[in-house]
Amino acid sequence: MENKNKIIEGVKMGGLFVILLALTLYVPVLGMIVSLLLPLPFLVYGAKQPVQIAIGFALIGILLSILIGGLPAVLLAFLFIVLGTVMGVMIQKKRDKLSIFMTGTLIFLLSMVASYALAMTFAEEAIRGMSDSFQQSYQESIDMMESMGQPVPEEAISQGHAMLDYLSALLPSFLVLFSLVYVLFIMLINFPLAKRMSIDIPRFRPFREWQLPKSILWYYVLFLVLSLMAPPEQGSMWYFAYVNIMFMLQFCLLLQGLSFLYFFFYMKKWSIVFPILLTIFSFLILPLLYLVRLLGIIDLGFDLKRRLQQKG
Repeated sequence: MENKNKIIEGVKMGGLFVILLALTLYVPVLGMIVSLLLPLPFLVYGAKQPVQIAIGFALIGILLSILIGGLPAVLLAFLFIVLGTVMGVMIQKKRDKLSIFMTGTLIFLLSMVASYALAMTFAEEAIRGMSDSFQQSYQESIDMMESMGQPVPEEAISQGHAMLDYLSALLPSFLVLFSLVYVLFIMLINFPLAKRMSIDIPRFRPFREWQLPKSILWYYVLFLVLSLMAPPEQGSMWYFAYVNIMFMLQFCLLLQGLSFLYFFFYMKKWSIVFPILLTIFSFLILPLLYLVRLLGIIDLGFDLKRRLQQKG
């Protein structure tokens, strides 16, 4: 009887996956939205069934994707199948929501990196052409300004090129941030639906209680010192590593600062509207962003939350 229920559950979830994948592949606009639901069948099945059976169901999902859309469908579906299965198994193992989020982000990121590597292998010229066309568009805009009698200062041109190089170097960091946001969206959409299917979904710890490892602060200080001892030269591997590591460390410190703000307003029993507004404005106003990041540094270094709790 138990095996029969597993089979029935598998057929239901498999049918749901087939419908979702078909909509994703063959209904362009709707498919972009529906694709966020692709992990759901594997998440639900993985949360209910033993790991071996969940893996077997994932393999069946890959075979189904081949039948529905061939190799392109497999490349698309594989990411969501693995993501959903891992999340489901972690839910079954009673892992906390933050661990599920970070693991899901890592899986998504690795898949994106693999896809990028494949793209560079099979379409290197096209990708480099896109980069060249972007540079060309920038140069054409400068030429247009000059033709209109408004010459662009050399300093501004060099700063523009430096900014383009900087943004290009930050591609790995942008991939990480995109993975974080995308997986968060997947969780926000799929977890409530899974809960309606009798899955015991864990909860996030409140953002105000987040406490990042102190090692982040020491890494930040270390790389600041290293940059003073050996200034990173644009185009070098050290520059590439430095800008990405510092970008992610600064992002973590910003999160810590925002977490402290939410904690502070919660302690004061003030409206949550205030920290939400500060969060929005910190991404829009650079001086405020720097202040919030500094607050994160102080919180990590001096345990401000713990000190406030002791005083309270």
